[in-house]
Amino acid sequence: MNSEFTAKQLLSPEVIVNPYPYYDKLRDKKPQFGLMDFPPGTIPGADQPHPAWALMRYQDVTAAARNNEVFSSRDPMQEASTAPTLMLVNHDKPEHTRLRVIAQKAFTPKRVIEDVAPWAEKTIAEMFQRLSDVNLDFMDSFAVEIPARFMTRLIGTPEKDWQLLRNWGNAFMVTSDYTAAERKASNEALAAYYMAQVNQCYQDLAAGKTLPDNLMTALMRTEYEGETLTQEEVVRFCITLVVAGAETTVYFLGNLLVTLIEQPELFKALQEDRSLIRPFMDESLRRDGPVQRLFRVCTQDIHLGGVDIKQGDWVALFFASANRDPSVFENPNEFILNRKNIKQHLTFGHGVHHCMGSVVARMEADKFLNGILDHVAEIQLTSEIKRQTGGLLNYGVEHLPVRFVLK
Repeated sequence: MNSEFTAKQLLSPEVIVNPYPYYDKLRDKKPQFGLMDFPPGTIPGADQPHPAWALMRYQDVTAAARNNEVFSSRDPMQEASTAPTLMLVNHDKPEHTRLRVIAQKAFTPKRVIEDVAPWAEKTIAEMFQRLSDVNLDFMDSFAVEIPARFMTRLIGTPEKDWQLLRNWGNAFMVTSDYTAAERKASNEALAAYYMAQVNQCYQDLAAGKTLPDNLMTALMRTEYEGETLTQEEVVRFCITLVVAGAETTVYFLGNLLVTLIEQPELFKALQEDRSLIRPFMDESLRRDGPVQRLFRVCTQDIHLGGVDIKQGDWVALFFASANRDPSVFENPNEFILNRKNIKQHLTFGHGVHHCMGSVVARMEADKFLNGILDHVAEIQLTSEIKRQTGGLLNYGVEHLPVRFVLK
């Protein structure tokens, strides 16, 4: 691409494969208007995207993320589409406060760390134990299976349905290549599945049956100021967990493995000292975090980053670009363990919309990395890595052919 690269060109396949050099071209300029991309759940070919300002600098992204009164998370494009509106992600105060308090009460660290983490550790160990020294595509096996199976366990739906969750999340997040009809049918199937699952729980509750203790039933029971979620809100919470957790974590795991392959000294370091797993994950989230950007809608005229943003304008907050802003992170393209300011990374968002699922993603990645260290002596790349080109929302690998040399 030429030196006059603009935000309108960010959706080019060669950019999606590796967007970071192109973020560098835009970060030192004033924010540009005209990015035409799709929020999660919307359907290219059926829905019409709105032109948006692209915020690339760390200071601009954090300023917008903190100012949730001016930069609304409500998504009128998604609301007008056939897709379910996501919970918390697409809500503003005061509704956001009610929903977040209920979610925090139901979505406890105990539920993730004590109730589900031991199962995840056992399941991942079994996945490695059933391997022999064979070639496999990591993305078609481990990466897609772990997050989807985890979500079935956490929410409380049949584990055998994990492949459905993966397919639905992939279509909803506008990543892979689907036709408009396929994407619409997938969204409808996703909604119908959780409507049926949640409805059955309410019927069982009304019949006096004892409900299992899982996230779905916790969302049904939890109160805030004497009120509980509606049945529709419980359904949409489940959908939100699936499309976020069963999709972005897939790419997170893939990006972790790519780094271990490309920098084998890091694999050796983790083998020798497992206390490095957490900083390794955090630096991966900063440098190679899957989620690239989220949209906001401006509720009033504001001057930001040297430009005048008008009421009603769409704004894209490029967290991934901010994570490689050299004014904040020294040598931002390098993978550096134990960065002093690593807690400043924005992969899980910033402000009131900081991702509640971060504890889940980190737990899954921790169990996966420990599984590799327990069972694998060497990771060999057997063919070329292919990154996905379906959409700009996630940075990640589509095919990762490897051979695990087992201990």
